[in-house]
Amino acid sequence: MTHARTPRRQLTTAVMVALALTAGPLMAVPAVAAPRAMTAAAQATQQDVVPFPVDAWVVGSGPTGFLSAQRGTQLTYRWTRYADGVSTVLPGPGYTTARRTDIVTSGRENGVFRLYDMGSGGDLLEIDVTPLGDSYTFAGYAGSRLLMKKPNATGGTELHVVGKPAGSLVDDTVTGLPTDAEIISMNVDSPADAVVRYWGTVGGVKRSFAAVVDLTAHAVIEEYETPDVPLGTALSATHIAWLEQPADSTARVTVTRRDTGESVRHDLGVQDDVSIQLVGDWLTYRRPAPYLTAPPDALRALYARSLTTGETVKLLEHTTSATPGADGTQLARGGTLDQGEGLYRVSPGADGARPVVTLVASTGQPTALELLGHGIPETIDFDRETAPVQLNWTLSRRGTSVRVELVHTATKKTWKPDVSHFAGGIVGFQWDGVYAKYWNRVGNQYSDAVPAPNGDYTWRLTAEPEDGIGPAVEKTGTFKVVRKTVPHDFNDNGTPDLLIREPSGHLSLYNTSTPLGARPVNPAEPLGTGWDIYDALLSPGNVAGAAHSDIVARDTNGVLWLHQGTGRALAPRVRVGGGWQIYNKITGGSDLNGDGRADLVATDKAGDLWLYKGTGNASAPFAPRVKTGHGWGLYNKIVATGDIGGGAAGDLVARDTAGVLWLYLGTGNGTFAKRTPIGGGWNTYSDIVGFGDADRDGRPDLLGVTAAHGTPYFYKGTGEWRAPFAPRSAAYSYAYLGGTAF
Repeated sequence: MTHARTPRRQLTTAVMVALALTAGPLMAVPAVAAPRAMTAAAQATQQDVVPFPVDAWVVGSGPTGFLSAQRGTQLTYRWTRYADGVSTVLPGPGYTTARRTDIVTSGRENGVFRLYDMGSGGDLLEIDVTPLGDSYTFAGYAGSRLLMKKPNATGGTELHVVGKPAGSLVDDTVTGLPTDAEIISMNVDSPADAVVRYWGTVGGVKRSFAAVVDLTAHAVIEEYETPDVPLGTALSATHIAWLEQPADSTARVTVTRRDTGESVRHDLGVQDDVSIQLVGDWLTYRRPAPYLTAPPDALRALYARSLTTGETVKLLEHTTSATPGADGTQLARGGTLDQGEGLYRVSPGADGARPVVTLVASTGQPTALELLGHGIPETIDFDRETAPVQLNWTLSRRGTSVRVELVHTATKKTWKPDVSHFAGGIVGFQWDGVYAKYWNRVGNQYSDAVPAPNGDYTWRLTAEPEDGIGPAVEKTGTFKVVRKTVPHDFNDNGTPDLLIREPSGHLSLYNTSTPLGARPVNPAEPLGTGWDIYDALLSPGNVAGAAHSDIVARDTNGVLWLHQGTGRALAPRVRVGGGWQIYNKITGGSDLNGDGRADLVATDKAGDLWLYKGTGNASAPFAPRVKTGHGWGLYNKIVATGDIGGGAAGDLVARDTAGVLWLYLGTGNGTFAKRTPIGGGWNTYSDIVGFGDADRDGRPDLLGVTAAHGTPYFYKGTGEWRAPFAPRSAAYSYAYLGGTAF
């Protein structure tokens, strides 16, 4: 159809989509079929979703299918049919399509263009342009024809439509361009229409124009003067639009009715370049992605503006590529929150209504941020784990801000670890079972780090998309931490604890950690007040039959009380019995008779040693006493240490008045082998505490607290009775423990 040529009118400029052309033969190779079955009656126009390759962009689209290019070691080009999703992999690189058609081409080789109709499956069309001479240069594809430029004798440029309709080369010159036209660029909208941007001289003045060319009639049918060479154009049956050269980085588009010449200038309110297209009575625009497979970016959403009302709507949350489609549609690779990532068709709405957006090919990936899975084990056994446990979550895409918190169900203790990002949308961290407030860069260690307690946990993941596309994701889950029960552990975190009674009567718990002394002493956990009513305190281990360590205390009236441990606190006290004021030293924590239960020993004022076997019964935790030795009056401190000598049962250490520490190896029947000296100088300590395996090497250790400054020192157990302890080391950095340690 030939249109009446209209007067020149001023327009703005737009960005032109450039399609790469690479020479090479075109051969069809069958590829993977669609995942869903299609009926024999399926038509090319149906809207069933077919596959779209991941990490690919749309190159072109026709009535029956689309061409995509997929990133990899080399680009892979595929033609995919809408009807059944069957793809054809095209050999070699560098393919494009003739706009709004099923024609695919690999460009020119030795002067020959090869065109293949993927819709009809017809024979390969070869157009040899070498007979035209070297002065012809390629300008674009128009269906099965070529647009070529040729300089004329007056210094201008001619436009030619070259084809091979009946097996013979046909060269038609486009009429209506001025002889001095300097063609800058060309936007082929369809096999029938193109917009030519050129410079021409009017009245001796060089001016910029956009000309609509009817490619069937080989003639310019409309011509519009523009203030400058447009950056790109868009064409529909009713309008022409172009993007201005921006003076202030703001995108502005002028849209003109082709029948009346009425123009409207649209300020799109975005910065930098945009790509535009006309879809019915709407103008679509988007910011081109810097890379065709760039990550989602809300700045690159696809918008549409009504040419009649000025209403602006968002069609896609983001786009990476777009191309004109058949019947005045647009095809865009992008995503929506509802239907995810893939290829969408934008079609004119009925009677000027909003464009209709339809998913025609899907990658199977979500656009909204999603948690795809996690690698959190149901149970973490920190006795079996020899290295930190990797806790991972897999998100649907990269570019996220992630927060994780772990909450211990029973105590509500919370930790918010630093999270690392890995390839494939994986986020996570390595956990060694320790809570820490923050990383101390100066000390190269965690500050306020304590072993996490055993029990049930809830994890909470909060992930926010940094690109602003879609809502944040918040998910929760559960897991359990387990460790074997260890002596002297009062908060159920798998490590023994040091208990301190302050002069005010407050009882506090200090965590030990692995290795002991690697971190500053942590803030104490309060265990209660009023403990100054007792004149003797000891932790003999689990004597009441439960899983956790207990406390035995004697008041000033000689009554012995049991405070049973619960793993998180201490239960109300239970009276064990009276008459304990006859003893001047009491200790417990070693299994002295090999029955698997901790026992208690005490020395009276005569120096006799008495054994109270543990029963495991909370109402009567100790059996009647049995005399097991004498002469213990020469010691001012006795400490049950557990099995430090590698023998048959638990052991004792005793300090004499000269400060020498002696080892008594248990024989397994409540008695002890002949004493052996450990070393002198132990009178510097006001308290000596056998608090179990603090460094988790399988051997009990010892702690001494100096009388002068309350400084704790750690003695690592060796398991060798001849030298049961290694030289002392600082238990905590710069710590002062004021009070009675046990």
